[in-house]
Amino acid sequence: MSYVSVSSGCRSSSALTPLAALFLIPAVLCLLPAATHAQDRDVRVTVSEGTNMAAAVSPDGSRIVLDLQGTLWVMDAGGGEARAITDMYYDARQPQWAPDGSRIAFQSFRDGRWHIWSIAPDGSDPVQHTFGPYDEREPTYSPDGGMIAYASDRSGNYDIWTLNLGSGVTSQVTDAPSHEFTPQWSPDGEALAYASDRNGGSVVVRRSDGSGQVVAETPGAVSPAWSTDGTRIAYAAVGRGETGLYVASIGGGADMSPRRLSADDADVFPFRPMWTGADEIAYAGDGRVRRVSVDGSQAADIPFEATFAFTRPDYERTPRSFDEGGPEPVLGIVAPAVSPDGRSIAFTALGDLWLVETGAGTGGDATPLQLTDDPFVDVMPSWSRDGSRLAYASDREGSLDIWVRDMAAGTEQRVTSLPGGEVGPVFSPDGSRLVFTSVMGLQSGVQMVDLATGDITTIRDDLFAPSRPSFSPDGRTIAMSVLSQYSTRFREGRNEILLQPLDGGETRRVTAAEHRNMGVRALDGPAWSPDGRRMAYVSEGVLWMVEVDATGAPSGPPLRLTNHHADALSWTGDSRSIVYQTTRGLRRYHLDDGAIDEISVDLDWRRPAREGSVVVHAARVWDGVSDNVTEDMDLIVEGNRIASVVPHSDANHETAADGGGDVVDAGDHTVLPGLVDMHSHMGYGMGEALGRTFLAYGVTTIRDPTSDPYEISERRESIDSGRRIGPREFATGRTMDGNRIYYSGAGSLGPNGNLALELNRADRLRYSLIKTYVRLPDLIQRRIVDFAHSIGIPVSSHEIYPAVAHGMDHVEHISGTSRRGYSPKVTAMYRTYDDVIRLLTASGMTITPTMALMGGWWKVVGEDPSWTSDPRFASFFPPGMAESMAARAAARGRLSGMDDMLADAGETVTRVVRGGGKVVAGTDSPIIPYGAALIAEVENYVWGGLTEVEALRTATSVAAEALAMEGEIGTLSAGAFADILIVEGNPLEDISDLRRARIVLKDGEIFRLEDLMAPPRALVP
Repeated sequence: MSYVSVSSGCRSSSALTPLAALFLIPAVLCLLPAATHAQDRDVRVTVSEGTNMAAAVSPDGSRIVLDLQGTLWVMDAGGGEARAITDMYYDARQPQWAPDGSRIAFQSFRDGRWHIWSIAPDGSDPVQHTFGPYDEREPTYSPDGGMIAYASDRSGNYDIWTLNLGSGVTSQVTDAPSHEFTPQWSPDGEALAYASDRNGGSVVVRRSDGSGQVVAETPGAVSPAWSTDGTRIAYAAVGRGETGLYVASIGGGADMSPRRLSADDADVFPFRPMWTGADEIAYAGDGRVRRVSVDGSQAADIPFEATFAFTRPDYERTPRSFDEGGPEPVLGIVAPAVSPDGRSIAFTALGDLWLVETGAGTGGDATPLQLTDDPFVDVMPSWSRDGSRLAYASDREGSLDIWVRDMAAGTEQRVTSLPGGEVGPVFSPDGSRLVFTSVMGLQSGVQMVDLATGDITTIRDDLFAPSRPSFSPDGRTIAMSVLSQYSTRFREGRNEILLQPLDGGETRRVTAAEHRNMGVRALDGPAWSPDGRRMAYVSEGVLWMVEVDATGAPSGPPLRLTNHHADALSWTGDSRSIVYQTTRGLRRYHLDDGAIDEISVDLDWRRPAREGSVVVHAARVWDGVSDNVTEDMDLIVEGNRIASVVPHSDANHETAADGGGDVVDAGDHTVLPGLVDMHSHMGYGMGEALGRTFLAYGVTTIRDPTSDPYEISERRESIDSGRRIGPREFATGRTMDGNRIYYSGAGSLGPNGNLALELNRADRLRYSLIKTYVRLPDLIQRRIVDFAHSIGIPVSSHEIYPAVAHGMDHVEHISGTSRRGYSPKVTAMYRTYDDVIRLLTASGMTITPTMALMGGWWKVVGEDPSWTSDPRFASFFPPGMAESMAARAAARGRLSGMDDMLADAGETVTRVVRGGGKVVAGTDSPIIPYGAALIAEVENYVWGGLTEVEALRTATSVAAEALAMEGEIGTLSAGAFADILIVEGNPLEDISDLRRARIVLKDGEIFRLEDLMAPPRALVP
């Protein structure tokens, strides 16, 4: 059993100055004290189960070391109380004992990369053994203790390497095209066993003479362990929805076929088993340390208890206002582009294209000229080299297409009409062609249109979200920033330059600085100068430039140009200056003398007052909190807030009608608060229809945990000013990540101090939260939490521990990306154990499970085709998407015991809620469809064990609390914003009725479903 003890005593302390001590590299962060807070809560959690923990028995059989939640714990081999021997910041994983029991080797992420460390069993004398930009994992000692074997990606592939502890020399053992990992030496030291991903999963033995043998082929085979006599190997096999413990014999005429030792539904963790005798194996699985004989008979588990003790900080949240106000300066200036003559800058703000005149050379201060004026999205302008035309993307004809504007005549021409969304157009030097990117799911097609003929050519269709292209002076090559992975075993890598010929020549990848990221793959370069001599780019948040040869390859070292933030780079036509974006406005860097001009953009916006009154008559009202509905009620709305919720009276309707107000008769429908999607990534791909999509499914508030920092401001200002319709938005900018990244919007925090720049941007652009990502070391995550709390905003991550200990507010996903290759929150069987449940419930940290993303969306669509035949699907999503999703659901919905796995995930949600924890509904859209996926998520919670009302609270009142908007959204009560959803039926009795939205009010404005599905009229002649 596990138990939780929570102490609520408070200690007085001082707050951290927001930007103090932030220009730090990871190696010294551990020397700094954490910020303390005015209200702290001590938490003590004792657990007896672990999720994806590894274990190792000491050579003398007297002790066991566990890696429970990234901390190493040592206990007696018979079980009992485990004692922590590392602090919480090592992220110590997969421990192994030295042959004499004097040291424990493990992999650690303390410095931002996986490296091999060792420590004494009493926690003294920690030593780091490997260094550098590569990842080293899964260490094991040689029998004589003189070497450590491990897996490393330093060759561009995961191979087995060895480290001589005496000389420090490293040697590569394997070099196959497959990945080799989790090695272990034979008892005589003459062979290494390791796992390989060849043929779907193999256990291989490699002898000192270079010969090899495939011992077993089992899907997902991992972590082999030799028996004491060297004749057998035990190993785990871990795949999605199926795990097992196996033993295989090696030669000698024995039966060569592996034997499964674990039960069919066992949850075996992906770590080395432990031979505790000639015929007995201990292993970690089912949340415990288990024992089994080679004949398959189960022995008693080895019990343990481990106690986590930490302090949860309290802080004052900065309130967000959604009431009338202004004017406020526009922060959402998106994709500024300087004209070739340097006199004008085109950009997007408040949904439209604008032009600001800057003067001939030294900046300026002028009121912008509005180029477009419509409810659509017009983004990413780009000039022709002669300055006569402006290309950009617009959804004014129903999809995001490329348009060209003649600047003298003011006429517009649509030049693409492809399915999906086209963005980032760039003119060729001669102006005859446009290259652009076309978003196709997670992949992005790079295409080119001939402006004379309209012919479209696909240049690449296999890139993962590349940057905006940039042309060479001769127009024969484009340069882009693309993801370059360190290996295919794990997805993270770095951004580097791709030189792509347009005439079928050889594609090349080059880098300006080894192991440094080139900004984000958006508008941060590479930007090729018109004269072809230089490329400008952003790295670690600031502006850099590198000289290049005629082919585009760097010909010298990069030069850092700024110490302040830079984004959205564009060259003037004479190649003598670069215009870019900062958190304080637009600037121009002059190459001749290094002077920097500030370019003022005098533009503001105002949140309009909502006038008038509305009375909603409801047969049933659920207030977002109560266990039951209240019948025959009137909701009286004044302006954008609910004035009162009272029993129905005809007089209420007459008063509203007499005053010119609106009366909404909800008939026999149910009225409930507008829904909140707590994890949805916004973008421009759907154009203005994105806002209508959310409202059509009843979603009136969203939280976006990763977005372009200027795009989030533009969206928020456009919606809050009434320029476009859509949900209210709480959002952050780019994820704050470490030295390796994956997504195009990930910001890499390097060693040159850009942590302070990123935190400053969060403050300047008024982020609603900060999102840290998986490759960011825990020590830096702690500093970010302290800063965010000092300015009153929360922090979210994928991490569970030590995130709870340094005050992380939210954790995303039950199953989500992890730097470890496995999750510390859920196993391959979608099972979560008491360590995670207790840490969540005791700490109060909010979790967004995203069950629909785990397969729940495909489950509901596979069971009920009406999800994709709903008229909203055809109205909002691309042609063919409904049919494609229905086909995928039919193929995937019942594979590999998905229902059983989802049931286990649902049990996790139920245990957290029933244990007093905080679960909020989110989707990770657009991986699954906007709006619809949130309804599926809530339905999944009910299928998984919650009552209807418990599930509905995750998308209403509990979500509002997580946003610090209690009493403002997520509830129908006096004083709350008038965000109201009217659905047919009663979702408190049948959760599927939540799909049947008919009318939505957002801020008191009435939106009927049929009106939301009708796009605005195009204003282009």
